[in-house]
Amino acid sequence: MMHRRGFTLIELLVVIAIIAILAAILFPVFAQAREQARKTQCLSNGRQLGTAIMMYAQDYDEAIVGWFKVREYPGQPLWERFWIGMLNPYVKSEVTRPPAGQVYTSGGTPKGLYACPSWSLSNYLRGANMPDCYPGALDPYMPPTEIYSHYGMVFQMAQRGGAGTPQNPYYHYAGSLVYPPPYGLTRYLAEIRRPGETILLGDGITFLDRGPTYVVISLGCESQFIHQEGSNFVFLDGHSKYIARNSERYLMTTTENNQTVYFMRYFTFSME
Repeated sequence: MMHRRGFTLIELLVVIAIIAILAAILFPVFAQAREQARKTQCLSNGRQLGTAIMMYAQDYDEAIVGWFKVREYPGQPLWERFWIGMLNPYVKSEVTRPPAGQVYTSGGTPKGLYACPSWSLSNYLRGANMPDCYPGALDPYMPPTEIYSHYGMVFQMAQRGGAGTPQNPYYHYAGSLVYPPPYGLTRYLAEIRRPGETILLGDGITFLDRGPTYVVISLGCESQFIHQEGSNFVFLDGHSKYIARNSERYLMTTTENNQTVYFMRYFTFSME
């Protein structure tokens, strides 16, 4: 006569506990692997956009593509006036297109190369509101009416900003604005002292605010939590790379008037 013995309650609880421990160990590993894949995809997007930036410069006498441009015809879609529209002939990516005859739309989300699979508005605002970033600066523009891209481009600066101290370092963005004088400003690759360390594009946001009133582009310290503890950026030699934590807190020093001054390593094109 055969006797069958089942699990005791204690044995069952031990098995469940072992499974729970293994799950607690493995799930974070799976999550990290998934995020690493997303970060790699985002980095690949940046490489392709970096190539497009270089191609644009070749076609326009080494001019750096603008973050925004003047309206070229009545009813021109807003996305065409952003850097997205100026680079899209070189990448041929899917974009967020407003309905025919409309400039502003609601609910649009980025597509193709202009979308980052890791991007989230909550993580972006978390970075923006950190004490070492710009707490509350984006709040008046939230929520967005239309998000055109999960990437942002630096804007034009005629003169550098900051005071040259560790607490308030110099910064000088390399962006262009394709507008007539006195508002417009075009930068050229020959002006960039350190193209391999000067950011033009990166994890951020290009959007129309809740008005809709303003077109807004943001990147920098705001994106410090997009890929766990850092973000991806595109540089003015065309390459892209990941920068840990706050990208604006990486400083360099130089000497001016026999004094040591500090400047943002990745956001100051005119100093070395």
